[in-house]
Amino acid sequence: MKAEVRSYEHESVAVAGSTLAAPVVTYIGPGNVWRLEADYAYQDGPTLITVPAGFRFDLASIPRVFWWLISPFELSVAAPLLHDFLYAYKGDPPQGSLDPSRQYSRKEADQLFKRVMEIEGVPGWRRRPAYAAVRAFGWIGWGKSTQ
Repeated sequence: MKAEVRSYEHESVAVAGSTLAAPVVTYIGPGNVWRLEADYAYQDGPTLITVPAGFRFDLASIPRVFWWLISPFELSVAAPLLHDFLYAYKGDPPQGSLDPSRQYSRKEADQLFKRVMEIEGVPGWRRRPAYAAVRAFGWIGWGKSTQ
């Protein structure tokens, strides 16, 4: 049985059962690169995070060898988008992206990743190892922009 290959271009990628808005993304590859096509806003407690259209991200940095266990789409779309956005700027994105203005630590960005996966309904057996991986290895990508 051949796996279905699907092209995403300006598509809202919704997660079944999620209460969050679906980000509109385009797969621009290679190297698992995605582009946000419309601003994406998320209310994190008192902070409104707005990821601007045009932001590029890799969805989830899961080595392909592990996709049989956890594929990038199985960790939601909003969680990696928000996480990659904060990581790209070392928790201090451009002015106007965080209201009120503040800075996220790497740990806070990782905790946001975990919270959003939970809101999106990602099962604990996927969520917990993904969170553990970003805590253990996230320092490698902290401050590395895909822009």
